[in-house]
Amino acid sequence: MPEHAEVLAGLVAYNREHLQTYLPAVLQLDSFGEAQAYLEAAVARAASGEVLEWHVFSGTALCGSIRLKDIDTADRNARIGYYLGQQFQGRGIASAAVRAVLAHAFGALQLHRIELQCAAANHASMALAERLGFTHEGVLRQAECLNGAFVDLHVYGLLQPDFVPDGAALPV
Repeated sequence: MPEHAEVLAGLVAYNREHLQTYLPAVLQLDSFGEAQAYLEAAVARAASGEVLEWHVFSGTALCGSIRLKDIDTADRNARIGYYLGQQFQGRGIASAAVRAVLAHAFGALQLHRIELQCAAANHASMALAERLGFTHEGVLRQAECLNGAFVDLHVYGLLQPDFVPDGAALPV
């Protein structure tokens, strides 16, 4: 993954305004050196089982990233987060990529619960969570400081028995 440093820096630089809204911490990756250091650290975190991160491609174009973090093997749960460059949104790429990571989490990793949190104004992430079968579990009031302002976070959870890997609708 460190070999993606140049394209990652380019993706972040191109999407600065878009990422600033909900993921300002990602903006530091807009230079080759910062992206390379981040990716080298990501390899170390993956080796320790702390965080698993994947890059999302459409053809040869890097679209974004997905990661499982706060992985708790004893309680068999984790949190999922992702971002996609604005130019790649609306094509089903995020849904397909998150579904693939969920299949890995519930399959090979044998996790039981995945949590997704997103800012209250992030309607695209809320819609994605609902499309993938996550249950809205509540709101954490003013739980994150984004760009100097505290925002509410919506919390969604998905349990392994409720996961539909191929995207087919559940029977009613």
